[in-house]
Amino acid sequence: MAMVVGACAPDPDDALGATTTMAGAPPVVTYAANGTTDSVLAIDNNFIPGTLSVVAGTEVVFDNNGRNAHNVVPADDPTASSWGVLEAAFQPKDAYSYVFTTPGTYIYYCTIHGTSKAGMFGTIVVTAP
Repeated sequence: MAMVVGACAPDPDDALGATTTMAGAPPVVTYAANGTTDSVLAIDNNFIPGTLSVVAGTEVVFDNNGRNAHNVVPADDPTASSWGVLEAAFQPKDAYSYVFTTPGTYIYYCTIHGTSKAGMFGTIVVTAP
């Protein structure tokens, strides 16, 4: 009976080649806060402006200037776990801010007064510097 013995090369360190992108997807590029601030007003049934364009790294301050509680909920994250604020922390005269570091289009809405496509909703367009 013949016995075959083989050897394998050492296993490389997988951590050295780890990436945060999926195969075929472009890498996600983020930018640091740049010290620029812009604002969105929440009034009784609207966000003003409805569309805001900013450069990545800009802090956007949402001010509740209405008479009612509102919330700011990302259309793709109705629990506001990635960014946004729920009504308990966004009563009249409250403010919420978030630094948008990744270019893209962010649709948000107030779940009390609208949907992601009608009523009280808005869009933030974030461009690369």
